Amino acid sequence: MANYLISHYKGKYRIKCDYDENTNQFSRKLDGTYEDIDCYISCYNNIRIFYFGRSILEAYIPSKIRGNNIIKAIKQSLGNDIMFDISSSDSEIMFKFKTKHMEMLEPYLKPKTSGASINPFSSKNLPKNKDYKIPDKDLLEYKSIIQKIGQKRVIELTHSTNNYLKSLVTKNRKWEDIKSDMALKGLSGKNYIHSIGEWDNYIKYLINNIGD
Repeated sequence: MANYLISHYKGKYRIKCDYDENTNQFSRKLDGTYEDIDCYISCYNNIRIFYFGRSILEAYIPSKIRGNNIIKAIKQSLGNDIMFDISSSDSEIMFKFKTKHMEMLEPYLKPKTSGASINPFSSKNLPKNKDYKIPDKDLLEYKSIIQKIGQKRVIELTHSTNNYLKSLVTKNRKWEDIKSDMALKGLSGKNYIHSIGEWDNYIKYLINNIGD
């Protein structure tokens, strides 16, 4: 299902996929690939557009009032035949439409275009812990390293951070365990390193590997 959305709409609309809230990771199939059945085109007002199959899209509107207003506006402007299989509950409305009508329905469903090039399974689409802050006193040496290497070499810092995390792998703590723990806590590489008490060792590693 997601293959159709990605191949036809990635780069044009923002495509997202639901994740497991217990682990903050995307679900996977038995063969290890991502479970793509829950991918959707992300729209404003929490509206979602799913690929139903056979060149059919399905709009999900989590508000009955907004949904009825959208349907009314579409019928008045585009006629009654552009939508079908309209269904509703106490709090939501869904309807299907042909993929060829997607652009016509843009003004009503308002698909997001910001971040359209982002892969739906990117970590950018996972929740982040914005409350964790590294104290300023601990950031002094880190910022000093950035100033010394310059912006053109900042990518080296990213690689070094990733390599340091991999150096923490042990027989009882696999790389997948570290990545899972980072995802669960919603922390970036350097924040995670600080949270597990490895900050001083990390700074020494950076100085030895990319410092002057």
